Amino acid sequence: MRSIFLVVLVVIAAGSQPAFAGKKQVRYVGIHPVPKAEGGGVCYIEGPHVHVFAANKLEYRDHRNHNYFVGDPVAYGYDGPRHAYKGHHPIHVHAVVGDDQEDVEFCYLDGPHFHGFAPPPAIEADFEVAGDAYFYVAEPPPAYIEARPAMIKVNATYAPITYARPVVEVEPPSGWIGVRVGVPAVVVVDERPAPVVVAPRVRAGIEVHVPVPTFSIGIGVGGHVRGGHGHKKHKKWKRR
Repeated sequence: MRSIFLVVLVVIAAGSQPAFAGKKQVRYVGIHPVPKAEGGGVCYIEGPHVHVFAANKLEYRDHRNHNYFVGDPVAYGYDGPRHAYKGHHPIHVHAVVGDDQEDVEFCYLDGPHFHGFAPPPAIEADFEVAGDAYFYVAEPPPAYIEARPAMIKVNATYAPITYARPVVEVEPPSGWIGVRVGVPAVVVVDERPAPVVVAPRVRAGIEVHVPVPTFSIGIGVGGHVRGGHGHKKHKKWKRR
């Protein structure tokens, strides 16, 4: 019986080779979107697995040689448990996928967005909940500051996507990262020909680019979240 079983496996493998001939297998872990060219939608496999399409560098991070998706899955049709966040925040990848190798990455989506997980209990103090959304209020590490100029380009990827984003219309907590790091400049225009630009207070080492103003700008931050929430148990996986 064992020899028959092995023969069947060989036949199946041989029959599947033409479909993948010449295509590189790419490792993934956790749920992630599938490119439109490959059928679109969302892959719901939580553990390590492979596909024959590549992962972009803005929406994925490397976790133990696997691509882990750090974007908003709802934008691609995800219909599982979801939790609302506002602004940039860390993702404890090891807690989400369920392994013991610590790996903290950052999500650089500017506005309200979803993830399929809540912050793990060990770091709940780094977040404040307002209007049912998580706001990151801890001190961001230097690695976040260094990568920010390149990684915020991910927002251009989501700008043209139409989907039900969380609606956040509450005042953010005073320690929110968006206030301390990512708040735009406040522009005040008086009656003189040249406008006066008042830059916001920021922490040392944070670079702020102030655009040339042509009119007054009022800044508002908004916050009630409409959207389902749920909890999901993540299975552990071991790298072989």
